Amino acid sequence: MKSEFRVMQDRAFDNCALQTRDYGGEQLHLITATGPVGYAERVPVFREILRSNRSGNFFYILDNRGGHEISLSFEDMTLLNQMLFDGGIRYVRGAVVTHDKAYGILIAMAQAKAEASDFKVELTSTADLRAAEDFVLEKLLATPRPA
Repeated sequence: MKSEFRVMQDRAFDNCALQTRDYGGEQLHLITATGPVGYAERVPVFREILRSNRSGNFFYILDNRGGHEISLSFEDMTLLNQMLFDGGIRYVRGAVVTHDKAYGILIAMAQAKAEASDFKVELTSTADLRAAEDFVLEKLLATPRPA
């Protein structure tokens, strides 16, 4: 799969923006926090992602370099995981860009919860956007294109 992409959509939501990049078979969803992001802010974004995503893979980056509050309870994770699963997602690879060192705890919790819901999940957090892109694109670009 080529590393060039075309922007499929660039859209604002409450407290976040979504840019979907098509790499010719898989999509990267870049979500940028513009304010506090919790369950209520994620739901419409996930619905939009599921509407346009063409595979059972969900590749994303949540960019919170602005340091906005990001909250997600165990119950929120359950509901969002079910939404993704019902939408046909079976594999998730994502990265959160944040300066909050404690975010790793939320990543570990999210990963454990997703794996208990029959997802294959690979998540990380980093303060560096380039490192997040490298992490997600490594797998996205290695994914075979649909026939």
